[in-house]
Amino acid sequence: MGHARPFDMADSRPARPAETAAALRAGDKLLGLEVLRLLSALAVLFYHYRHFAHMAGMAAVDRAAVPGYGMLWPFYEYGQFGVQVFWGISGYIFFWKYGQAIHHGAVRTKEFFWLRFSRLYPLHVLTLVAVVGLQAVHRSTTGEDFIYPASEASMLVAQLFLATDWGPAQPFSFNGPIWSISAEVAVYAAFFIILRRFPPTIKLCVGVIAFSLAAQIAGLGWVSISCAAYFFAGGLAAFAPPGKYGWAVAGLATLLMLSLAGGMLGNRSKLPMLIMAAVPLVLVVAARDWPLLGRAAPAIRAAGNLTYSSYLLHFPLQLMLAIAVASTALRPSLANPLFLAAYIAATLLAAMISYRWIEMPAQQWIRGKALRRA
Repeated sequence: MGHARPFDMADSRPARPAETAAALRAGDKLLGLEVLRLLSALAVLFYHYRHFAHMAGMAAVDRAAVPGYGMLWPFYEYGQFGVQVFWGISGYIFFWKYGQAIHHGAVRTKEFFWLRFSRLYPLHVLTLVAVVGLQAVHRSTTGEDFIYPASEASMLVAQLFLATDWGPAQPFSFNGPIWSISAEVAVYAAFFIILRRFPPTIKLCVGVIAFSLAAQIAGLGWVSISCAAYFFAGGLAAFAPPGKYGWAVAGLATLLMLSLAGGMLGNRSKLPMLIMAAVPLVLVVAARDWPLLGRAAPAIRAAGNLTYSSYLLHFPLQLMLAIAVASTALRPSLANPLFLAAYIAATLLAAMISYRWIEMPAQQWIRGKALRRA
């Protein structure tokens, strides 16, 4: 296999043997996966809505009084598990896109590194610097950090290098949501090393998942090990025959019935295992062709591009509001639907600006410099 130009994670259409590198570079996406990515990102935003209750001077609000709780309670209560779905989606995309190419040497170590670095690092550094500065202002105003501690130098260095959660679990700090990206970076490296040695197969995915689960049962509670299990569970879905998803729907229905019968739904200690079992099935269904989504394809693609930005930007935006509340008489009502709408809209707007004017230019510049070819 020749050294074809590697592809960015933003593309998400399963490659078939007859497809050319040029076709894959065209930027087609699996619209169902893009919708799932967006829903996972929104789940995290809704779950972190609770941060606003910790702003200085805010009155207590009953949980059920937040906007749309009757319908959106799964997001408010369990939105944190959107992270595990993200990990599964990454596994799906990486297996179809990089699996064979890495194993056959078509993607070199340097290329893989710079592709990941250029996608993740520019916005990470920007948001980390913003949080350091904003927390200093909040600390001078209120005497304490907002939500996440932001004063320990060793944690700052670890977060700068996206290394906070490669090993044993660490306390949340600085731009707290980065913990899941840190764990995923470690899994990217493991994925590359493993695929260099072994071909991408169902057996490989099952083996890594079994190892990860055994390690966790043995007490090795590393976030990166948990991430690997979901990542390779997502990879399993990439091996499903194209267009055949009825068995996945049946599997999800059976899983749901067993979960209801066993009281697993709503049980936080059991939900991770339930999600791991569901992730491959959900991805198989989401990755099918959805003709109805084709009418909104440009909007869905654009929204899918905002998931990483919204994930890293939402806490700095919350921190900015916390400073405004602490410094003025401003007291927003957390029960007001307009406040929730403003929070979601502001985050997505900031993500759109970031992706268009910061992330993409930085990504192109880094790749142009680092991956320039003769």
